[in-house]
Amino acid sequence: MSKRLLLLRLGIRLARRGAFLLGFGLLGLGLLTAAGCQGASAGQEAPRPVIWAEVEGPITTTTRDYLTRVLNDARRQNAQLVVVRVNTPGGGLDPTETLIQRVRASSVPVVMYVAPRGAIAGSAGALLVLAGHRAYMAPETVLGAASPVDLSGQDLGETMKRKATNLLAAMARSLTQARGPEAQRAAEAMVTQAQALTAEEALAVGLIDGLAEQPDDLLRALDGQTLVTQHGEVTLALQNAPSITVRPLWIERVLGLLTDPNLVLLLLSVGIQLILIELSSPGGWFAGFLGTLFLGFGVYGLGLLPVNWLGLFFIGLAFLLFVLEAKKSAHGLMALAGAGVFVFGALLLFNTPLALPGQRLSPWWAGALALGMAGLTAVVVSFALKARRLPVLTGAEAQRGLVQAIGWARTDIRPGFRGGTVHVRGELWSARLAPGAAPIRAGQPVRVVAVRGMYLLVEPAESTG
Repeated sequence: MSKRLLLLRLGIRLARRGAFLLGFGLLGLGLLTAAGCQGASAGQEAPRPVIWAEVEGPITTTTRDYLTRVLNDARRQNAQLVVVRVNTPGGGLDPTETLIQRVRASSVPVVMYVAPRGAIAGSAGALLVLAGHRAYMAPETVLGAASPVDLSGQDLGETMKRKATNLLAAMARSLTQARGPEAQRAAEAMVTQAQALTAEEALAVGLIDGLAEQPDDLLRALDGQTLVTQHGEVTLALQNAPSITVRPLWIERVLGLLTDPNLVLLLLSVGIQLILIELSSPGGWFAGFLGTLFLGFGVYGLGLLPVNWLGLFFIGLAFLLFVLEAKKSAHGLMALAGAGVFVFGALLLFNTPLALPGQRLSPWWAGALALGMAGLTAVVVSFALKARRLPVLTGAEAQRGLVQAIGWARTDIRPGFRGGTVHVRGELWSARLAPGAAPIRAGQPVRVVAVRGMYLLVEPAESTG
């Protein structure tokens, strides 16, 4: 009986251990299965993101730096697509060429989207659109007019114009080579004949891949497409893909404002004015620092705009006439002449035949600024001249000049060592009562009897001393 009992107990123990091991194994298998299902579900629910960017306004070096940052961010975030909304009248050829190279070399496919309704992709912007791996346009938008211009503000010579036209035409044909002969001819006509196309016309000749009124329409059209980059093929899975908008940094927005000639002219004028103030009354630093800062921003803006640099000469001449008016007092004639020269120089500087629609200076703004600068320059210079005509006094001479001067008491002044304070000739002085003088109440007129180092001896102004 005892052997049977021992065998029975041993069997029960083995059964318990087997059940425990079996349960533990099943639990582990269940956890692994659940983790695998969760990983697969997460892989389905979290596709790679879509990066959105925008080109609004003229294409400048700031635009180039911004879009370069967008492409780098897209690569770091393993994005499957970059969409660039385009609404630009054009811009500089150098930054556009750099952008075209970086878009074509991007490992992340780039789609150019001319939107919203009423947007244009003109001049250099048209070439940028053609550089995308796909191109779409919203209805009622325009693409084209990519003829070369000289951003120095001067007319292109015949030879240079022919070279630039041939270069851009070849670039347009190269960018549309995969779209067929009809698209190549249309792209070349945008350069050689300044041809512009509506969205429907661009689609008909194959310059773009489709129309999309809203961003959601664009993503639905692109979903499932396979795009070819220099790094291989990318098949888009855009359903439920997160969208990330990369906006310009604050410094990029500030520098982007410098494509407005009205702001650039204001910065130049105020900068010159502040430097004149610093030169008229040296000794401080704030006016000179601000003037240099504003002038630097203004010159940077000039580098972004198609300007005629001869206009700067006339603006400088205008400020010279303003200064001469204040010095010579020509009864306003030099000031009026300076205002006229200022307006002429400003319009010559900015309103070149090649300026884009958003880069033209308002004549009314130039006139108002000219009158304001004329008046302010006259005031600053006249005050400086008056200050220079004052006699220069040494410390002793200045102190002797205070004797018999009339002022008023800021505090009560009573006999004793402490004294009080008085206001004399615009200055605050420590003061004590002169020997034999009556006490003085705050606000009472006082007369300076003598100067004793850093304090004055005073008496009531009614006294004869």
